Amino acid sequence: MIGTMLSCKFHAMLRDRVATLLVFLLPILFFAIFASIFGNFESSGPGNLTVIVVDNAKSDASKRLLDALGESGAGLRLSTTRGEPPVPWTNDSARAAVSDGKAPAAIILPDQLGINMFGGQKAKSVKVYADKSNPIAGTMIPGLLQKAAMSSMRADMIRSGMAQFETFGGGLTSRQKVAMDQFDKLLTAQQEAGNDGKTQSPEAGMMLPVELVHPQDEKTKEPRSLVAFYMAGIGVMFLLFSTTGAAGSLLDDEEAGILDRILCTPMGMGRLLVANWLWVSILGMISMVVLMLFATFVFGLGPWTGARAVAAIVITIFTASAASGFGMLLASLCRTRAQLGGISTIVILVMSALGGSMIPRFLMPDFVQTLSVLTFNAWAVEGYLDVFWYSGVDDGLGSLLGRMSGSLGILGGMTVVFMFAARLFARRWEIA
Repeated sequence: MIGTMLSCKFHAMLRDRVATLLVFLLPILFFAIFASIFGNFESSGPGNLTVIVVDNAKSDASKRLLDALGESGAGLRLSTTRGEPPVPWTNDSARAAVSDGKAPAAIILPDQLGINMFGGQKAKSVKVYADKSNPIAGTMIPGLLQKAAMSSMRADMIRSGMAQFETFGGGLTSRQKVAMDQFDKLLTAQQEAGNDGKTQSPEAGMMLPVELVHPQDEKTKEPRSLVAFYMAGIGVMFLLFSTTGAAGSLLDDEEAGILDRILCTPMGMGRLLVANWLWVSILGMISMVVLMLFATFVFGLGPWTGARAVAAIVITIFTASAASGFGMLLASLCRTRAQLGGISTIVILVMSALGGSMIPRFLMPDFVQTLSVLTFNAWAVEGYLDVFWYSGVDDGLGSLLGRMSGSLGILGGMTVVFMFAARLFARRWEIA
């Protein structure tokens, strides 16, 4: 009897394709996504960081330092120019690129590159601008700079150290000076030949002065909280779930026989879809507003300004409208409420994983980041970050809307495409 029951259950599952997909396909999809992102993370490092470099020194020492940094094995891509035709980065343009989220970090070498030894005369600092939302860039790059300095500027370190020794410990004898000159020539020859690139990073002290700056904080001196990232990612993902579930009321009406009676009225399917889309959009907007208020009062989202409040409402309208259109499309494609629940779960979780709702996109390999721009989540999350992360309290509404224009345009286009496709698939109800 038990065997017969198990056999019945097995055949019932095979007839339900959605349930079969949930059992077998969903774990495989998520394993593939996370393995592609983190599979080689420890061995190869985050090799998808493009770092802007501005070399104000333009000296042999700075060239050796940058060459050693590029060969550090961390997979950093050093960008010295931008645009087409290529234009060299400047201090201001590099800082603005990091501040606006166009690049994760920028390295600014001073006009005189030097080493600090034994508390003597302080050399000018290398500035590292890092996006605070990307903890990898801010913690990894200063350490890599120290390693590169140890492998490419050993002669500079020794010269600086001996100069301080002579200052505080007395002058060298003539034989010591001859020996140091010979040693200095040997180190210089090794550096020019490139034979010292295997030296390990120092364990004690910061020999190369490095100043880490978060330009988003520096821009207006306001505190930044990663709550903005969590609110955007989690909010967009659950907005998709809520709007898709609400759009399933069409399937409930069909099962109850209400849909056939509505289609016999002058309203028609087109107006019915628009009415349902408006209702679901309003619910989605309210849910996002409630989430933002909760994040503000409990976790300190903000600070709010009039321009940010209006911009947040605008991006919420576009996001909820596109999410509702997506829900209407899935509802018109599915035959039953159970089928809608299964398919929407698969599609939404995959889009959320790829689009940055679960994992920050900067951690993803290049091909996954390229693929993620096809998802709804990527553009919606980007729009909210333009409001709460990459803007300053002094930014006006025009500046905010201009920064969000790309996300607003894509979300608006998605809304039109989703609703047009939903109308085509909804014709099955009219034919029936």
